[in-house]
Amino acid sequence: MTDAQPPSYLPADSQSEVLGTAPSGGRRVLVIGLVAALVVAVLGSGAWAAYSFLFGGGPQPEEALPSTTVAVVSVDLNPSAGQKINAIKTIRKFPGLKKSLGLNTDDDLRKFIFDKATESGDCKGIDFDKNVKPWIGKRAAFGAVDLGGDSPAPVIALQISDRDKARTGFSRIADCAGAGDDFKWAIGDDYLIASDSQAHADTILSEGQKKSLADDPAYKRWHGEAGDAGVINFYVAKRATKYLSDVLDQLGSDVFGGSADSSSAFDGSSSLGEGSGLSAPRVRPADDPDPLAGVKDQLDKFQGLAGTVRFAGGGMELSFAAGGLGKVAPTTPVGKQVAALPADTVFALAFGVPKNAAENFTEGFKSGDPSGGALGFVEDQIGLRLPEDLQTVLGDSLTLSLGGDAPADLSDIQGFEDIPVGLVIHGDAAKIRSVITKIEDHTGVRLSDIPIVVAGDDSRVVLSPSKDYADQLSKKGSLGSKEAFVEAVPDAERSTVVAYLDFDSSWRETLLRFAGDDGSSAADVQTADDNTKPLQSLGISSWLDGNVSHVLVKISTD
Repeated sequence: MTDAQPPSYLPADSQSEVLGTAPSGGRRVLVIGLVAALVVAVLGSGAWAAYSFLFGGGPQPEEALPSTTVAVVSVDLNPSAGQKINAIKTIRKFPGLKKSLGLNTDDDLRKFIFDKATESGDCKGIDFDKNVKPWIGKRAAFGAVDLGGDSPAPVIALQISDRDKARTGFSRIADCAGAGDDFKWAIGDDYLIASDSQAHADTILSEGQKKSLADDPAYKRWHGEAGDAGVINFYVAKRATKYLSDVLDQLGSDVFGGSADSSSAFDGSSSLGEGSGLSAPRVRPADDPDPLAGVKDQLDKFQGLAGTVRFAGGGMELSFAAGGLGKVAPTTPVGKQVAALPADTVFALAFGVPKNAAENFTEGFKSGDPSGGALGFVEDQIGLRLPEDLQTVLGDSLTLSLGGDAPADLSDIQGFEDIPVGLVIHGDAAKIRSVITKIEDHTGVRLSDIPIVVAGDDSRVVLSPSKDYADQLSKKGSLGSKEAFVEAVPDAERSTVVAYLDFDSSWRETLLRFAGDDGSSAADVQTADDNTKPLQSLGISSWLDGNVSHVLVKISTD
C-alpha cells in the first residue's frame, strides 16, 4: 500500500507526524504501553478509576473507529452517574487497596499510570502535568481494523482535548519511546488515531468519520445484549472469523503437518539442515481428518461478541454476550440443583452435561488413535462400554461443592474424609449406580475402599469422602435463599453453568491462620485480611437466551 495523502480536513502544518528511526526491542513498544496504559489501568486498579470519573466526557472511541473494526477494547473513565456512585461506594470498602497502590482519593489515575509506565527513566524529560494532562482525554481504545489486507491493521484511539497540544505532546512521547518509522498517527477533532503506517492511520480516521463502529447494527446488537456499558468495554465482530480461520490453518500446518498438497514445503530440502537435530513436521495424508475441523466449523457459526466491566450493586461485574456459540454450551439448567445445596456451601461448580458429551469425548479420543487400540484398552481396563456407559454415569448435570465446616487449623485435617467435599450426579440414580457397580466389579476396587461414600436418592447420586457431608448433600438445602448467593448468581434459575465462592466463611479465617503459621509475615497476613474482608461472594453464571450465549461474573461486597 502506498502512503496516502493527509486527510483534506487537516491543515498542512497539522499533518500526522512521521517519527524518526529508533532502536528495535523493548523501547519500540514503550509508546504502545504509554498510550494503552489508560486501557490496561482499570484491569489492575479499576476500582480507583472512579475518582477520575467526576470530570470529562465527549464521544466514545467507537464513534471515531470505522465500522470495519474487527475487535476493540475501550476504557471509559467517565461513565454514567450511577457507575460513579457505585464505584466510589465499592472502593471505600477496601482499606488495603489504597495502601497497596499508593493512591489517594483525589489522585488522577492517568498520572498514576503514566508515572508507573515511565519509572524506568526512558522518558525523564516528560512531565505529566505540563506535557500530557493539557491534551489527553479520559477515554481510549486499542484494537484492529479490517482495511482489506491479509491481516487487520492495529489501532490505538486516544481521546484528546486539544489538537495542537496533542500533536506536540504525543510526538514527545513517541520520540522518547523510540517508536520507529512504522508508528504513525492522524489527529481528528476528538481522537488521535495511531497505527502501523501513515496510510493506515489516515484511512482509519477517515473511514471512522464516514461510518463509525458505534453506528454499526451488529455492534449495537451485541452491546445491547451485554447490558449497560461500564468502565471497560470490548467487542469482537463476526468479520474476525476470517482472520482466525487463517490462524487455525497455519496452526494445523505447523502442528499437524498441513495437508497433502503442502508436501512441497517439506520435501527434504528444509533449511533446518541434517545436523540441526530437528525434523520437519509430518505431512498429513489427504484422507486424514482435519483435527481442527470442529473448531473451524464452530467459528463459521460465530456471529459476534460484546462485553463490559462495570460497577453495580456494591460490587463489580463482567457481562458479555455472543452469538453462534449455542452448540458448544451446555443446555441443561443447573440453578435449582445449586440452590438445593447446604446453606453454608463455600464453593460450588455445576454444569449441565450435553447429550452428546460422551460421544464427543470418544470421537476425540479416536481422532488421536485411528486404530482404536487405546480406546479398547480403556474399555478393557475399567469395564465400560463407550460411549454409552460414560454418558449414563455423567448424568444430566454435575455439581461439585465444598461445605462451610472448616477446621480451626489445616493441620486438623488427618485424612480426605475430614474435608466436606462432594460430587452430586443428577439423573437416573438407578442407572448411574449400575454403571458404578459395573466398574467396581470389573476392577475389583470398591469406592468404599478409598473411602468414598455413595449416597443420594432416586434423582441424584452423591459421592463424598465424608459420610456427614454426603448425608447433607442428599437432603434439600437452602443455598438458593442466601443473600450472598442471590447477589452473585442473580440468573441461577436459567443458568446452565454456575460457579460460586463465598468469601465470608470460616475457611477464610482458617486460610489466613495457615498463612501466618506457614511463615508469612504479620503485615502480609493483615494486608490479605484487609483486602478480602469486604468481599462477600463471587459468582460466575452462563445461560442461553435463544441463540445468544450470556456469561456474567459478579464480585459482591458486604
